[in-house]
Amino acid sequence: MKRIAFVALCALACVLAPSTGHASIGSGGFTKHHYGANGDPFGRDYYIYEPHHIASPRMLVVYLHGCSQTARDAAIGTRWDDVADRKGFVVAYPEQDAGNDPQDASQRSAEGSANGARCWNWFRPEDDARGAGEPQTIAGITRQVIARDRIDPRRVFVIGASAGANMATIMAVTYPELYAGVGSLVGCPYANCGDSSGEVAFRTMGPRARRMPAFVVDGEADELNPFVNSQAVVEEYLGVADLADDGQMNDSVSRRPTSVFNHGASGVGHPADSCVRPMEFPCLGGVVGFSGSYPYSVFTYRDHAGSIVQFFLIHGLGHDYPGGDPNGSFTDPLGPDITSAAYAFFAGHPRR
Repeated sequence: MKRIAFVALCALACVLAPSTGHASIGSGGFTKHHYGANGDPFGRDYYIYEPHHIASPRMLVVYLHGCSQTARDAAIGTRWDDVADRKGFVVAYPEQDAGNDPQDASQRSAEGSANGARCWNWFRPEDDARGAGEPQTIAGITRQVIARDRIDPRRVFVIGASAGANMATIMAVTYPELYAGVGSLVGCPYANCGDSSGEVAFRTMGPRARRMPAFVVDGEADELNPFVNSQAVVEEYLGVADLADDGQMNDSVSRRPTSVFNHGASGVGHPADSCVRPMEFPCLGGVVGFSGSYPYSVFTYRDHAGSIVQFFLIHGLGHDYPGGDPNGSFTDPLGPDITSAAYAFFAGHPRR
């Protein structure tokens, strides 16, 4: 079922090209860099956004784009640079290689090390392990930016959307010492969407295993990545936290949210709002939105050390980035402002 959903996503990605509208990327510097030697099949371009003022301690967000997107398209559509301008942190955008430039030897990537639809190859076994393939490249890019911009290593986060969300989860699982937390927008669990318990992720982390704070988002009307996939991502990170505290899957971390906030069509966010009762489908109020935002529910889960997972379920949202700039692809201008919400979660979860 999930493989079919992935194929459908790739097919859609090939049809929906990024918008050609003109949009600024922020008032700071947006610069192109390259990781890897010339001809390296896993070498990748990446972009860094640096605001004029970077707050101390210095924070880094690594954003992984979705299928058919470029780094610039993702920067415009998600508005991460706008938030970076306001809050003073650095954003890095690794860019997938389409492998279709016969004139440039560095772009003639080996079989399996590129993707014609610009999807990260999260579904390939050779690209979901530490020290190999695209995870090694993204980790290398992250380390380069940490060194270049003197980033606080306790404040490095990885987040992505769609195929980028699945690769972000791979990065959090295979390099848990590198990332303080992870963000997944319309994604699925590790191990090709199969690890809803968190046991495979915990074993893969090995001696580096630890609780991994996670910010999870999905749209209730998303047909390409049904929101049950993101519910499984929530379960996965709760399972990792359960195993990380004492090595046993013994419900030491509750699977029940400690708080639920509903923002409904009435604007009062009352749980009795018939449009936003948790998991009620469809939420017709989400079709038109309210005051610039879809109705949504926020589920917060905590363990003994504090909040561990925050899950935004947005009622009426399809397979798009909420609160995005329409000059970017796969965006919906209706809120909530998910980029600001993700930043707030990350800022509150430095690695201990």
